[in-house]
Amino acid sequence: MISVLKTMDVWVQRILRYIAMTMFAVLGLLLLANISLRLVNDLIQFLLNHGFEGIGNFIQSVVTVNSFYWFDEIIELSFAALVFYGAAGLWCAKLHFSVGDWITPRIKNESLKHVYKLLILLISATFMAILFWYSLKLTMKTNQVTTAFQIKQWILYSCVPISSFIMLVYSIVDVIAEAKWFWEPKKAS
Repeated sequence: MISVLKTMDVWVQRILRYIAMTMFAVLGLLLLANISLRLVNDLIQFLLNHGFEGIGNFIQSVVTVNSFYWFDEIIELSFAALVFYGAAGLWCAKLHFSVGDWITPRIKNESLKHVYKLLILLISATFMAILFWYSLKLTMKTNQVTTAFQIKQWILYSCVPISSFIMLVYSIVDVIAEAKWFWEPKKAS
């Protein structure tokens, strides 16, 4: 059973990492395409303003210089997925910033140190539960569609409840793992 859970953990982290990398690449390509389109548009305007109408009109006929009317929708989807799935990936791998990283070593009493860690983990789990609940409610209520692609808006919002649920599950596992310290028999020093 433990090996199955470890395999699932590896796959969840891998999938979250690949989603974040893909969304980052999509955002990079969109940025490059948008900059290129603006540069071509500026070149065409320069040619038209300086008496090279023929060349400017030719370039304009070859390259569609219209704005990416769908640009905002893809950016919104990609950025939200990058932020939330990336955060979940960091959460699962315990690579996120934590206040406990610099406070915990300063606590000398071992029991108090574990109480502090457990408290932080419980606060984190509570936050993830609240985030999951309210983001799920928002996602389920939404029935709008996007302008250009007519994508259901809940698809854009779904990354929040999915990633917060993943972080909640990992938080609960962390709480249980930390709470075990209080149940295990202590060795006399």
